Amino acid sequence: MVRLSALDSIDDEALKVLELGLRLNAKEKNAPAYHESPLSVLAHDDRGALMGALTGKTFWNWLYIDILWVKKEERTQGIGHKLVREAETLAQKRGCLAAYLWTESFEAPDFYQKLGYQKFVVKEDFPIGHQRIGFMKSLL
Repeated sequence: MVRLSALDSIDDEALKVLELGLRLNAKEKNAPAYHESPLSVLAHDDRGALMGALTGKTFWNWLYIDILWVKKEERTQGIGHKLVREAETLAQKRGCLAAYLWTESFEAPDFYQKLGYQKFVVKEDFPIGHQRIGFMKSLL
């Protein structure tokens, strides 16, 4: 008999069992070991105030950009461009060959295209009335 539990979070012990199971499955299939390393790039002004930031991670040979934010008053000053380029440079130093990210149609799809990212998927009504767009870019 199987008993299901629907929870808002998972406890550490169960998470360890899950992660071990995934690692063992990958090993059986001769897949490379999964190890992720956080990556963050911050931009501050002369007074030390945060102007923008990028968070993400690298794993296998990929960079994943999770969050990119630039203070509204500082947008169009090239800060976002510098944050992404620095993250790409750091990822290349870690052996990454490509980068990917998700954005929404109401966020910054044109920004990423100007940086050389190409759409690889568009999800309609995610959220309703908008699109969720996947972008990727070779770092070679």
